[in-house]
Amino acid sequence: MFLILLMAAVFVPMSQFRLIDGDEGTYLLDARLVMEGQMLFHDLYWPQMFLTPYIYGAWMKFVVGYSWYGARLLSALAAVALGLVLYRQVRYLTERQAWGVLAVVVFTFTSLEFGWLPLVKTFPFGTLMLFGAYAVLSLSASPNRWFYSGCLLGLAIDIRLYVVFVVPVFLVQLYLDERHDFRKRMMEAARFAVGLTLALLPNQFFYLIDPETFVFNIIGSHATRSPWGFFGFVQQKIYVALHVLGINSADGVASLQFALLFLLSLASWVACVAARRRLPLSAMTFVTLALVGLIPTPTYTQYFSMTVPFVIVDAVVFVARIAAEGAPRGLRQLGSVTLAVYVLLSPLDLYRYTVSGRDLFYYEGSYQNWKISTVRAVGQAIDREITPERPAVIGFWPGYFVETRARILPKMENHFTIHFAPFMTQREVGKFNFMSYAELLKALERHAVDVVVLGNLLDMWAAEAPWLKEQVVRNGYVRVATLGDTEIYKLPVALR
Repeated sequence: MFLILLMAAVFVPMSQFRLIDGDEGTYLLDARLVMEGQMLFHDLYWPQMFLTPYIYGAWMKFVVGYSWYGARLLSALAAVALGLVLYRQVRYLTERQAWGVLAVVVFTFTSLEFGWLPLVKTFPFGTLMLFGAYAVLSLSASPNRWFYSGCLLGLAIDIRLYVVFVVPVFLVQLYLDERHDFRKRMMEAARFAVGLTLALLPNQFFYLIDPETFVFNIIGSHATRSPWGFFGFVQQKIYVALHVLGINSADGVASLQFALLFLLSLASWVACVAARRRLPLSAMTFVTLALVGLIPTPTYTQYFSMTVPFVIVDAVVFVARIAAEGAPRGLRQLGSVTLAVYVLLSPLDLYRYTVSGRDLFYYEGSYQNWKISTVRAVGQAIDREITPERPAVIGFWPGYFVETRARILPKMENHFTIHFAPFMTQREVGKFNFMSYAELLKALERHAVDVVVLGNLLDMWAAEAPWLKEQVVRNGYVRVATLGDTEIYKLPVALR
């Protein structure tokens, strides 16, 4: 109970007060829309695997209602569940409860975790499922544990595609565990394959409706989101890899903490090699995840949040082994001081994530626009301007419409559709539900909506932003409200 309260005391407040990440608006609106009958990939552009919107959509529809705060709470609960699995895994590996508690303390006060797991993104449930797939192999005494592992790993892939690269790591572990018993190895492999296949089977439904659309959404569109293609801009990837380790630059306290965990884990791997022991599955999973996290272009440090539980396992187990071998008093004191510094530095990033937004994407100079309270206020202002007969609104960020009666204009449910369209063929724009500037301009000219919202993420298209505002005004829309940097325009009754 103490560990649950400790984690809840950090993750729940962070879920309620953490500044919004821009992608969350798309995730939450699409979660609502799929519950209302729309289909991912085919009705909505959706660049991830299918599971995340259904998790949050079902939670909001059947439990808390369509709410930013309610959805964020589910992410916090997933983070707490992950911490409990981490506790059990480390306790099992070290055979000491105290080391399990230490692992949870480190996890709870790690900036990459409390900064990214409480958000509505792929990280909370993707990490929980992946770590569960690893931990169940140790914690379960069931003969079907490889089946359970396959199921959980498949669910992790259903959330974030690049987790598929971890599958060979698990197969290597299976082979090493049963290398002297061919029959048992084949049986375990079959169980693992069945579990993995069952979890991945729903993807077949989306694929068979239109294979080209499905593949473009989850793979092809990622080559469109930057001028460097699917895997390019290697200099930026190297920069981020060094950045997360605090080399040349740092991502706040997160880099210092991650570097410490990585160095301890690296020492544990060296010790394994020196003792001619094989590397644990946690180490192989960490290395694989860290490398595939560099595949998306551009790469962000937040991707490394999925690796943290695995690196904590290796770091804490290594420290426990040193302590069991009789660490000198000076080394024990150094460890205590290091832990205290690790925890006490955390509030610096708590402030950064909840108040200042310093060094975080989207927030420079506009952090107040990314508070949940501000976004909800904008949504309420939008609702005051629409009519039941004409609820459609043009908005460049979907997050305003999570809790509203208003409906965002179709094809704008994802804030990247208008950004990617200029780099796509006309056929692709039409087939894959993207919004071109020409189509948007026609919607303004024919007064397809009564309300236009110019706010968050409009600055992503800095060169087009003045032109967009000019077109809104030129077509007769009048500004009726301003909240922070967000402007709401409405069409006069005479022009409808």
